[in-house]
Amino acid sequence: MTFLNRLAAAQHLNERGIAASKTTLARMAMHGEGPQYVIIRQRAYYKPEWLDAWLDNAEPSASALEHMTREAR
Repeated sequence: MTFLNRLAAAQHLNERGIAASKTTLARMAMHGEGPQYVIIRQRAYYKPEWLDAWLDNAEPSASALEHMTREAR
């Protein structure tokens, strides 16, 4: 079973074209957003399949939808 720390998880997302950092992942976790993770000894860890599932199920934000609508005009 493979677990990635926040830095490795951010690298995993970056390899898939998503600009992410360990700080971004921490901020999302604090707001109850982002990919699933588990806390082990006071540190967050992610499974690669959790990161990929989060990407597959991601919905565009309201601001992204507004941007896409403006570009379509």
